Amino acid sequence: MELSQQVTTVAAPVQGLITQFQYNLSLVTLTSIQTFICLLGLITNTINIKTFLAMRAFDDGVTLTFLILSVSDLCACVVSAIISISAFLISEESKWLEQLVINGSIIDYYGQFITNLFHVEPLYIGIVGHHTFQIFNFITILLTTYLAVARCLCVMYPLKFRNIITVKKTFLVSAIFLMTSLGIRLPFMTLSGASLKFDPRINATRYRLWVHPNFETIKDLLWISVDSPVCVGAQVTLSVCIVIMIKFLRAASEFRSIASVAKDFKLDASKSKEKLSTKDARIVKQLVLVSAIFTICNTPKVLTFLAATIEPGFDLGGRYQNFYEVSLLATIVFDTLNSSVNIFVYYVYNAKFKSILNKSETTGSS
Repeated sequence: MELSQQVTTVAAPVQGLITQFQYNLSLVTLTSIQTFICLLGLITNTINIKTFLAMRAFDDGVTLTFLILSVSDLCACVVSAIISISAFLISEESKWLEQLVINGSIIDYYGQFITNLFHVEPLYIGIVGHHTFQIFNFITILLTTYLAVARCLCVMYPLKFRNIITVKKTFLVSAIFLMTSLGIRLPFMTLSGASLKFDPRINATRYRLWVHPNFETIKDLLWISVDSPVCVGAQVTLSVCIVIMIKFLRAASEFRSIASVAKDFKLDASKSKEKLSTKDARIVKQLVLVSAIFTICNTPKVLTFLAATIEPGFDLGGRYQNFYEVSLLATIVFDTLNSSVNIFVYYVYNAKFKSILNKSETTGSS
């Protein structure tokens, strides 16, 4: 079967819900915000990696997990920066395409100009970047959930699961998460590509995005069977872990307090209880903050894919393609934010991380 029979070239988007001006303005605005967040993420995750290495990450499973999580977040920020560039190019290309309509008499000149400037359709770069980004975002979600569950088990059964996160297990779990993410996304990415085709919009030939006729159907199935259960499941798991940890920590604290009082060591018990409560409170607050950030940053993704599932025209080549592209970019912006702010959580709630980071800053400034 020939390629032309297997694939569908994405046509010029039909205006719907938002005008072309609103589309261009949205891309420029989101791109500006995304660029700032990407720079923040590149800096913060580089600092995270350097700090966790200084904490001898390869000797401790928990620290190693945080290190791998930071590497995944750093990769996500790099890919997000590429998506930001492609979104800017899409906006610029759209402006030039408007000139073709306004200045129809010089279409050959503008067509050749666009062909030279955008030899590969920017939308293709954006789509590839989007799916690559989801690989790392998927790993981040799984690792975050893995850490929450492991900590919860340590609180529930401290003697049995005290050393549940070992270096060997961390490498194994991370490898499984990576293979799973690649296994889900890479075949899906083969359903789209770029081929040298004639573009009637510019009256010239260039590499244009094509998608398989079943691209959107498979995307919806992927969302229903994988993305949605993972996103919702991760959120539910984080919430359940928080509730369980609070319950068990309170019970353990009360038990130790009663036992200490019975032995007539009231002063020592008070100090022990205060120290324990402070440490445990940090763990719970950290999980609550991580859960809140995840929920906020994950909401646009859920709404976007839910809309794409309900409305057939809300996809590539559909009636609402412009708004769909803007929505996809918005989900990337929020996901990038989720991968960029972890350093603040670590700094506030991880005493060792804070100490080493402050020490490195002091050494660097002296």
